[in-house]
Amino acid sequence: MELAAKVALVRPRMGELERNGWAHELGEPVETEGLPPALADLYRHFDGLSTRMGLIDILPAEDVLAELDKQGAGDLHDPVPGLVQFGNVCYSFALCADTATGAVHLLDADALIEAVEQGAPLPTEPLAPSPVAFADAFLFGPRYRELIDLAGGYQTPEDEEEDEWRLLIEDLGFA
Repeated sequence: MELAAKVALVRPRMGELERNGWAHELGEPVETEGLPPALADLYRHFDGLSTRMGLIDILPAEDVLAELDKQGAGDLHDPVPGLVQFGNVCYSFALCADTATGAVHLLDADALIEAVEQGAPLPTEPLAPSPVAFADAFLFGPRYRELIDLAGGYQTPEDEEEDEWRLLIEDLGFA
């Protein structure tokens, strides 16, 4: 099943995903000029995704455009040139896309800060060839749990039990 079909099945069930006042959000698709083509493809499916407790947070397109505008500004060393952040996983891992190739990378924020401070490059390996492939496999697919584990895992067993997003994509047969 392609990402568009998965999003269409998830969207009507988003109202079910609210616990302790924390609503999940799945933005409507948008056409946004100025984004690298691979990211523009992702935002044609949905404009941002936010799940309970910050496990997954895909930024709205306007926030990604703001990140692109900031690139190259200032005096700080950029340890991952060519990558733009488009989301977060488990609070402290940044999801970035290569502006040239579209490949998606997961960066540990602590390692990123250390690389900036030391003026050193931060080696990374892509998780997926594009944001759409990433969303299909990791956000709406069988590799969701792997993504959480790559970003340090659930803080407590209760967090795993209460991860409504995971439960929903499992219920729909995506994971």
